[in-house]
Amino acid sequence: MRISSLSLQHFRSYESLELSFGDAGRQYFFGDNGSGKTNIVEAVSILSQGRSCLRADLPDVVRFGGMFFKVSANIHSDDGEERTVECVFQTSPRKASAYFINDVRTPLLSFIGVLPTIVFLPQDLDLFTGSPSGRRNFLDSLLSQLKPDYAALRLEYERVLKQRNALLKRIAQGESKESELDVWDSELASAGAVIIARRSDALATIGDLLPTELERLAETRKHIAVIPVSTAPGDEPKQALVDALLKYRSRDVILQTTTVGPHRDDWRIEDEKRDIAVTASRGQQRSILLALLFVHAALFKTVRKERPVILLDDVLSELDEDHQQALLTHLQDHQVMITATHPTTQKGDLAAWSVADGEVTPV
Repeated sequence: MRISSLSLQHFRSYESLELSFGDAGRQYFFGDNGSGKTNIVEAVSILSQGRSCLRADLPDVVRFGGMFFKVSANIHSDDGEERTVECVFQTSPRKASAYFINDVRTPLLSFIGVLPTIVFLPQDLDLFTGSPSGRRNFLDSLLSQLKPDYAALRLEYERVLKQRNALLKRIAQGESKESELDVWDSELASAGAVIIARRSDALATIGDLLPTELERLAETRKHIAVIPVSTAPGDEPKQALVDALLKYRSRDVILQTTTVGPHRDDWRIEDEKRDIAVTASRGQQRSILLALLFVHAALFKTVRKERPVILLDDVLSELDEDHQQALLTHLQDHQVMITATHPTTQKGDLAAWSVADGEVTPV
């Protein structure tokens, strides 16, 4: 997949921006912090997944004083198909968003993943030591683009979860009975079991591929494993989740929230049966994270028959020279968009852009 042009209107710091990328595989944007480099990455992520990679709400990315934003791109798939993708969001007269493929309005769930991307952010460097929500998002972002129905499964689960949590509040306030949870527990378990199974399969595949990708980084780890951490462990996900919801029902009523299920699950990577978040050095964790990125790229090629666009937001400075070279060499067949604070000394298949004061200028 390649992006040939990108257009932003009233998006973050840009009133209007039109970029044409030509044939260069690497697009390198450099400028001071706050100059607007990350805004470009964020705009592409919205065109890919319908949401900001920075987890910002869509109203928050409208340019200050504006009433809408529009981002669009012309894209070329690996098999030569040309398409346009577009997202429009308005704040007035009411908040609303719309998504378009080739100028035809498209439901969000059909829009997600048409432009496949892998985003690598500075905060991802804390993936293993950070919160479980970061690891869930990391995995869900991959699955939403690999499997067209995964995002719909997540939305259905979140709908039922919201209803169950609302009922828990009413029970705590004495307005409903605990027995009313039986129906919602069954629905939540049905929706949650599919998500658990999909995540489990994905983690198993990642675990199989990870040692090979680590070898590309001169890291030999024969006993590395990717481990699901479930709040409802069991061989049969649906029954295990039903049992866990019942077991912790009293606790959920007291806390007025659902404390078990895929929205609370986690995963970790172990080396020699030890959690790398505790035992691996910062440099080793970065190597494993890079290997995960390579695994993601390989999965796109295998499952989607498409090479995703790679978005690297200000992360090269966090990597030593060997890892920088390994990263760019491994991804040389992909379109890669890179942001950094300094000009690059790299040559070859690269186009450099200076970003300053709301202007993006080719160098």
